Amino acid sequence: MALSNLPLVNKAKIVTYLREVAKIQTPIIEVSANYPSADDNIAYGIYCDDVTENSRSVNQLAIQNCGSMYDAVDQFNILYISYQNDPQSPVILNAINNLAANVNFFDGYTSVEYNREVTIGNKSEIHTYTFNLTRLEFNNAYQSL
Repeated sequence: MALSNLPLVNKAKIVTYLREVAKIQTPIIEVSANYPSADDNIAYGIYCDDVTENSRSVNQLAIQNCGSMYDAVDQFNILYISYQNDPQSPVILNAINNLAANVNFFDGYTSVEYNREVTIGNKSEIHTYTFNLTRLEFNNAYQSL
């Protein structure tokens, strides 16, 4: 049986984590597994995108030792739509910021980095997080189907 080189974390796991944080808020903040497109009217809440392999490059150690080891970077987005001076915002933003440091959640990744973009509207705040997760990936010539 061939070993798959898929992302080690999936959207369902991320959505479950965010729902645990959101349900302790009053009122409960909606967490959606459907990431909106740029044209959608977006309501107050948290949205999670699919985890996809963004890039793959040969690992430096593999080059030196003629191995078949790669650095694969998985990527996903979290979108948090809030309004200015929202009393729940600090708790949600802190939970998303702390997600990158959660070694148990991202077990198997060698590096977890994120970028946060904030757009302030007339009354709204849009927080867009892009997470980049680096893991080692192996090509094994002896794998069988």
